[in-house]
Amino acid sequence: CKPPHPYAVLDWFHITDVWGELHVIREGQDPVRVWRIRLEKADLFKQSWWIAHAKSQTPRTPSPSTAHNRAPLRPCPSCLETSNVIFTAGWTCLNNNCDSFFKFPATANDGEEIPINELAYAETFLHERTPFLGIDIPPLDPGLPDFAGLHGTEKVLRRGFVCPDCGHCNRRIYWNRLACENCPYKLETIMQPYPDDELETDNPKFDELMAKRRKQKKASLAVLGAKDVAAGPVATRINNNCICVTQHLMLGRYQVRQYFLPDPEGTIVGSFSLFISNQHINAAPNGPNDMFREIELADVGLKRNSAAIAGHKLEGLTRHFQQNFGACYKFGVAVQSKGFDDAPDVVLRALHRLTWAGGAAVKAATDHLLRHNHEQNDEVVRNNDFNELLALGYMENDRINYHDDGEMELGPTVAALSLGSPSTMKFRPKLMPSDHFQGMPKKSNGKAYLDVLEVPMKHGDMMVMHGRQIHRYYEHAIEPMGCRQFSMTCRYIDPERMRSQADRDDAAVKGKIPAHSLEFVYNG
Repeated sequence: CKPPHPYAVLDWFHITDVWGELHVIREGQDPVRVWRIRLEKADLFKQSWWIAHAKSQTPRTPSPSTAHNRAPLRPCPSCLETSNVIFTAGWTCLNNNCDSFFKFPATANDGEEIPINELAYAETFLHERTPFLGIDIPPLDPGLPDFAGLHGTEKVLRRGFVCPDCGHCNRRIYWNRLACENCPYKLETIMQPYPDDELETDNPKFDELMAKRRKQKKASLAVLGAKDVAAGPVATRINNNCICVTQHLMLGRYQVRQYFLPDPEGTIVGSFSLFISNQHINAAPNGPNDMFREIELADVGLKRNSAAIAGHKLEGLTRHFQQNFGACYKFGVAVQSKGFDDAPDVVLRALHRLTWAGGAAVKAATDHLLRHNHEQNDEVVRNNDFNELLALGYMENDRINYHDDGEMELGPTVAALSLGSPSTMKFRPKLMPSDHFQGMPKKSNGKAYLDVLEVPMKHGDMMVMHGRQIHRYYEHAIEPMGCRQFSMTCRYIDPERMRSQADRDDAAVKGKIPAHSLEFVYNG
């Protein structure tokens, strides 16, 4: 019978036989050897749910096959091994290594050659039943995940669930609830506060890992030997043949490292600024600590969205959870968007922090390049205030692979605030068809360049990436290394570059900063 869904969990089965056959894939071609595997239900006493008439019939007690009702065995004259009589056409040797393999006796089919693809299995063979002698058979429905002792973002809770109402297998789509994709069933409030002790131990473990990586990659900035060298090693990887202009400064209460990325000819096309937070900044009222505790339990709309073949049975979802605020950000993933008027205060506080960081970073980078007469792309000095914020939530083992933020509508500046578990951010040159970055080291398979910059980002840190041409020549990736992290990422979506008037009108409404948020203005 035809299964009722594209993918259906039938039951527990066990393997009772394995044998070889010949199979013709295309007419006119020689047959190929294939393996067949016989699967039988482990529980012979349970009616099969997928049989249409199963519910209307009284289950009969099956009896395992005996020597009288099993397919007979016959020895092969060539290899002496026995094979079952599994075909209606008669016996053949099923030993894949035998010279007589799949050669039917001349007496079969009245002496005529048997078309391989017209062979049919014998009824006796099909009706064999073998008792399962293994361990106790577990229930088909595993039940809802056990949340006891868990806080909600561990990988074991990331896998999805079976609906207790309709039996549908579901993906974990929403950040703070389980929701069936087939019926109205929902399970709310599964998220618990991330334990303080785990949050406190995340950083020492991360710092130890970063120190090892820094040593392995020989990422001491002192090797640059230039006056632009930042004070102290922060980057865990830096290619000083590519990134040879950096600076270290204080902006507000933050230590800031700035790295300047060149094009293949050496012209600076943009800057990457890392704002390093500290305990005083994090613990301040409405600071990163409070913001993390607010967003981890609040329903801000975080959900996974379609990343490939939307609506298809093979649809793939993002490995992280998203909610957009302000102007609609159109990239490879269609993300739901709310206006800033509907944004919770934690989102607006992040917006104002990042607006300050973006402006401060761009000014500092521009001043540094002008002061030291470094050749730069004209676009590097431009900046716009943000009118969009994309909130991202990461559970254990979530990540964002290499990509760029080079969409046509975007302004030159992207800024992000990290909350919770630590992560790394890394850059590598794009492998263009013309291979612009001659001499840069590549991976062993030659399909990608090695990273030229990798930096750690911890709770309360901010980053500012400035210069649209960065996205022409480089791509970046985010790798969280804990069980719960949020990234609040701001951009400027340029209305003049939008494709339609409807998009421009929507951005004007949703991207308007509410007046009450002015009390959240931040100055470092």
